[in-house]
Amino acid sequence: MVARTPPGRIQGGIRNMFINTNIAALNSQRHLNSTNAGLDKSLERLSSGLRINSGSDDASGLAIVERMAVQNKGVSTAIQNAQDGSALFKIADGALDQVSKMLVRMEELAVRAGNQTLTMSDRAAMKEEINQLLNHINNVADNTEYNTMKLLNGSLDVKKTITQAIGTAGSIRILNAPGTVSTAQNLDFTLLDAGSAAVTTGTIAATTSALGLINVIAINGVEISIAANDTSDIILSKINNQNSKTGVIGIKDNANFLTLVSGVIDADAANVINIGSTETLANGSALGYLTIGTAATIAIGGATDVWAALGFNDVAGLETYFASGTNAAGTLSGIAMIGHGNVLEMENTSSKAYGIKIESGMFNNAYGGYVINNTASLASAVVYTSYDNDTADISLDNSNSMRLHIGANYNQAVSYTIGSIEAQSLGVGASTKFGSLAEIDISTAENANISIKVIQKASTDVADVRANLGAIMNRLEYTDKTLQVQRENMTAAESKIRDADISLEMTNFTRQNIMLQAGTAMLAQANSKTQGILQLLK
Repeated sequence: MVARTPPGRIQGGIRNMFINTNIAALNSQRHLNSTNAGLDKSLERLSSGLRINSGSDDASGLAIVERMAVQNKGVSTAIQNAQDGSALFKIADGALDQVSKMLVRMEELAVRAGNQTLTMSDRAAMKEEINQLLNHINNVADNTEYNTMKLLNGSLDVKKTITQAIGTAGSIRILNAPGTVSTAQNLDFTLLDAGSAAVTTGTIAATTSALGLINVIAINGVEISIAANDTSDIILSKINNQNSKTGVIGIKDNANFLTLVSGVIDADAANVINIGSTETLANGSALGYLTIGTAATIAIGGATDVWAALGFNDVAGLETYFASGTNAAGTLSGIAMIGHGNVLEMENTSSKAYGIKIESGMFNNAYGGYVINNTASLASAVVYTSYDNDTADISLDNSNSMRLHIGANYNQAVSYTIGSIEAQSLGVGASTKFGSLAEIDISTAENANISIKVIQKASTDVADVRANLGAIMNRLEYTDKTLQVQRENMTAAESKIRDADISLEMTNFTRQNIMLQAGTAMLAQANSKTQGILQLLK
């Protein structure tokens, strides 16, 4: 029998032909839809320029770039903050430049007034000019502003108060409270050791008559020539004439015992009568100030016979008379401070007063007492103004310090302070007679001479403020540049993840477009294929 082919089936493996279901058309439509979706995605990326337009494009990539975008905006704002801070400090520095020039003029006037060729009317005219300059310095301090904020009147400085409980009033004071300190109330300060000057004393009385010796002695490496007719008093004068080189003061008591003390001779010290001592100075005067600390040393050398005649009679070894001072020691709220001479600094970062400097003396930020010549006994000749176990109560408030947020993240900020440049805040400690620049007087040659010291200290104070501002501006300049580089690199990193590669997307778009055209054509062919089956129905 001959096999018959069933209706609707073609020999040779050809598929059945149906008119009810067009599988080829469905297949073409599925591929066409996929191509169309891909083409839509390419069009979206090409029109937006972004590879990631929604979370479905790249979920992890979107999370990364969104964090980067937030960070980038923060960095851009931090750049503006740094630039604003720099502008503020430039305004302050410009005003301080004028203050420096006024202080130069004031020094010129004080030096001129120190000359006794001037009449009273001359001094009155110069005093009037100095008063006008002082008033203008105060005006600069009060009127220098940025965005209505006062810059130089102490408004941006750490507020600090100190109340001395035990000791000579005013002998303990805060030298510096930088922006590193935090607001704190009632910190207990205890001066455990006031520190000491270097002191060495002859063991016997000095010879009163001429020594009859021609030789050379040395103090701290500075040689002093001795003549045959020199008495101990003349030699003492020669020693004190070299004070600026040796840092040593020579004094003698009524019993003719000679003592060497580390310090500086200064006529202004005559104004310290009765400060910190019961000494009445009836038999002498304050010759100078004491230098305290381990850096203060006395080493004598040279002719041993001369030293022996001066009472230093251990001719076997003058090293016996080597002396050095000691640094001050103290605590603030139980935390030890580090002594540098008679200045204590808090170097422990755990303290709220980190960076604060406290002086345990009262003269020119360096001297902790004074030296009296021609006293009844040497015990009363070296007078300290601070003593062991002196105490004080200290409070700090840094809430007004200039805080600049110069980073994109939490707590990426720095705080800066600007000290007051008002006349009463400048030149403090330079003189015992004039407490600040506001008190200087040139009505006499003597006062004019002392005023020079105060003006020079005021110039140093202003220069220190300007140096600090200069350091801040340099840091902010580098911060600005660093942040701009950071923003640039972060933007590049974000672009790598978020932005579309246009050349790649255009290539993909062209491919998808061609596939769309081909798919559309094939769908049309699939739809027309079933028409051939109609021929079988004829």
